[in-house]
Amino acid sequence: MRIIGHQKIINYLDRSIEKDKISQAYLFCGPAHLGKFSLALEFAKKVTGELDKKINPDIIIISPETGEKDGKIKKKDIKIEKIRELQQALSLSAYFGKYKVAIIDEAEKLTNASQNALLKTLEEPPQKTVIILITENVDKIIPTVKSRCVIKKFGLAKKKEIVEILKNENEAKNLEFWALNRPGLAINFTKEKEEMEKRIKAQKDLKKMLEENLSEKFYFCEELSKDTSTLVEELNFWVVLLRENIFGNNEFFQLDRKKALKLILEIEKSLKIIKETNSNSRLVMENLALEITS
Repeated sequence: MRIIGHQKIINYLDRSIEKDKISQAYLFCGPAHLGKFSLALEFAKKVTGELDKKINPDIIIISPETGEKDGKIKKKDIKIEKIRELQQALSLSAYFGKYKVAIIDEAEKLTNASQNALLKTLEEPPQKTVIILITENVDKIIPTVKSRCVIKKFGLAKKKEIVEILKNENEAKNLEFWALNRPGLAINFTKEKEEMEKRIKAQKDLKKMLEENLSEKFYFCEELSKDTSTLVEELNFWVVLLRENIFGNNEFFQLDRKKALKLILEIEKSLKIIKETNSNSRLVMENLALEITS
């Protein structure tokens, strides 16, 4: 498995194995799509001594289950029952005779009861066990759990590392931009072409809104407003494009920073109205077009 970036963390973990100073709990935190889970899994394979096994009974993975509500797929909380099952599994001897490793992905979905149950295991862990919590939101982890973990913060990858992933890809420029220094996103985009196509469309649509005359903008607003969920997604893409412009990543737009910031505020205001009220999406978009034109 190829891990992009995070060499200091990799070196730290490898040294802990070499010196037989493996901690009993780690907390991997940072934004999504940075490779936290991939690195945790690779570390778990090294710790259990079974790098090549497709099925490794000494690695236990817990992640939120999904459910559908109002037509949308949502992640469920990780309930205390899952932690009790984990505790039972960790109490058994390792199948390969070395370590047992538990990876809890999206640990921010642990309920308070689950975290308090987990705390008991962290305070009195079984011999030769390692627990790795992975989270995008470290503030959701209770202080007593955090205090029992070695915390490793994951940062964004370097641009050259993203470029290396995409060197043989068509649309490499677009892929690199939308990866936003996150290796996982870059890899996902190479597999899910339609996700990249949505973002390329958003680039073109924002360009239209910036450059067309008002009557053309109004016609365009009518087209965009036919599907509210698609509209919301596209407006969020516009915000990303404008934010990157402010930070100097102006691959697709050359806007004054003050104007870009003003547009972000107007788009976010429009998004709030569309999502939280029963307002007519077309009228909201026409008001946004007027703000963009002024």
